[in-house]
Amino acid sequence: MKNDKKISTSGKIFTSLFLIFIFISPLIAKSITFSFTGTTLKEDLKTYLQWKKYLENNSKFHVDIKFARTYAEVISNIKDSKSDIAYICSSTYTVLKDKNNAKLLAIPIVNGNDKYYSDVITLKDTKYKSLLDFKDKIYAFTDPGSTSGSIAPSYNIEKNGYKVSNFFRHLIYTYDHGESINAVLDGFVDGASVDSLVLTQYEKKHPNALKKLRVVEKLGPFTISPIVARSNLSKKEFNKLQKLFLNMHKTKIGRKILDHLNIDKFEKPTNQTYKKIYTMLNFLKDKK
Repeated sequence: MKNDKKISTSGKIFTSLFLIFIFISPLIAKSITFSFTGTTLKEDLKTYLQWKKYLENNSKFHVDIKFARTYAEVISNIKDSKSDIAYICSSTYTVLKDKNNAKLLAIPIVNGNDKYYSDVITLKDTKYKSLLDFKDKIYAFTDPGSTSGSIAPSYNIEKNGYKVSNFFRHLIYTYDHGESINAVLDGFVDGASVDSLVLTQYEKKHPNALKKLRVVEKLGPFTISPIVARSNLSKKEFNKLQKLFLNMHKTKIGRKILDHLNIDKFEKPTNQTYKKIYTMLNFLKDKK
């Protein structure tokens, strides 16, 4: 009898736990990892946490924010499904697309369009008039895989008959557009190539600092850095996430986030072309 009672009690406990699991399991949030690269300012951490909150509050997703140290790292993370979505450089997208590792999720619209530039910057009191004037000077690129921070200026230099490898006296990689801007302001380098959107964002935060800088030349325009999703993300999750991005500008917290990032809104990918970037990448590849 005692054994029967023990079995009966154990059975009730098991049944109770099983029922609890059934009722709770639908409420367990799906975890989504959202990655960022040097296309964003690290000092905007508060804004990214608000972005996480917006996504979570308007869905059943649990969102983890991850900052990739390099563009190559975010490529690897998307490829290996360690990141589900990412805000990446346009050239990073072309690399992922070629391997069928990612698909466009949402396109940022800034000042009414989907374009941006590679801005060549220097201190205001210098005499440089173009990127080519920085020959034998100390210069900063962001990441080897950055369109605005490396590929566009490298293409421009090589197209004019020079080799990037011996064009500058010293070439450094900062791996962050904000750090490239700081390197110029601090006099650590003579000039730098940076994302025009990040420069605008930086100016909004540091108006007095930006008064010390000037844009020597603008290379581009190029199709803007997109939000992408790993290619094997389920269609259901893809559609849910896309809807969240497309509706951001319609909500109070979403509008606040977009204003901080100087983005008008996100739109569904349509006929965006990355042909210019492919042209530059193929040209530089042939030059190696």
